[in-house]
Amino acid sequence: MKKVTFLLATLLIGGMMLTGCKKDNPQPTPDPTPTPTTAKVTYMVDNTYGAFTTSDCFKYTITYVGADGNKVTVNDVTLPWSSPELTVKLPFDAKMEGKYTYKEEELPDQVAFGQITSIVSGNKPIANGEGDIIASLAKAGFLQYISQNPDVVNFSLSGRVE
Repeated sequence: MKKVTFLLATLLIGGMMLTGCKKDNPQPTPDPTPTPTTAKVTYMVDNTYGAFTTSDCFKYTITYVGADGNKVTVNDVTLPWSSPELTVKLPFDAKMEGKYTYKEEELPDQVAFGQITSIVSGNKPIANGEGDIIASLAKAGFLQYISQNPDVVNFSLSGRVE
């Protein structure tokens, strides 16, 4: 009988020890930072590079992809130019195209031409116009250069915002 009482007492004490222990509540895991679903995008065309600034005689037509995915065209733009800051859904394929025109009679004796293009998201560059230049030539040299390189008045730039 002593053995049975001892065994029962041991089981009772062991059972109380198991039920009396508190379990550590696990620390709640913080939610991961949500991935942004939108971003800010701005298209820019500048007219200065180093010592050169594009002559005032040029007018630009610029087409870019708007926040809704449709093309937006602005005409008779002078540089520097930038689009309004757009709030876009991610991912977003940003694209800008343009062309500049001039009237020969309005060209100065020394013509500075070209542009510097970029697409930015906040402060982060998305695309920079590789090969963008601003060059300067005498009026006759400029006209000859344009006649031999008619596509130089066009530009295109694109990049993906993620």
